[in-house]
Amino acid sequence: MVPRNIDLSMGNILKLHTQAQLQNKDLYSFLRQTFPDLSPEERLQYLAAILNDYLEAYDYNPEDEMSIDGYRVKRFLPKGSLHAEDE
Repeated sequence: MVPRNIDLSMGNILKLHTQAQLQNKDLYSFLRQTFPDLSPEERLQYLAAILNDYLEAYDYNPEDEMSIDGYRVKRFLPKGSLHAEDE
């Protein structure tokens, strides 16, 4: 697999964060739906970049995680979301 150049610019990360805040799903699930053609590692880079800048905008329970795409991923939900169950 040839690595792609993903856009981790401040403007793009702000745009993704803003879109994620409008969803009622965890951040990784949002990224998985938004970028179905990216590898899990590339989606995790986006997740890390968003959380690095906007962690305070997400609710997090250390015990709340899911197994997805071969990884155990913690669920970061937008604060104030209805915390819907996984789809």
